[in-house]
Amino acid sequence: MLTCKQVSNALSESDYEKLSPWKKFFLKLHVKLCIFCGKYNRQVMESQDMCRCYKQHEDSLQTVRPKLGESKKEELRRLLAKEAEGKH
Repeated sequence: MLTCKQVSNALSESDYEKLSPWKKFFLKLHVKLCIFCGKYNRQVMESQDMCRCYKQHEDSLQTVRPKLGESKKEELRRLLAKEAEGKH
């Protein structure tokens, strides 16, 4: 089993997905079981997962997001203004 310091060092040095299978297994096990550093290191791992996913899909995200025309933007502004008036 890895110590809290070893887990933190491993996560801060590089992406945990690049670790050997055994080290990755023990790292994940430690994060699941440790009440001291589990929450923090779980968030670090989730951040790494999100960054990795974004990097993998960065090009496709740019083409999926269409640009809004001025008429659509104006329609959204009117809807938001109408919604804001209804709440007051």
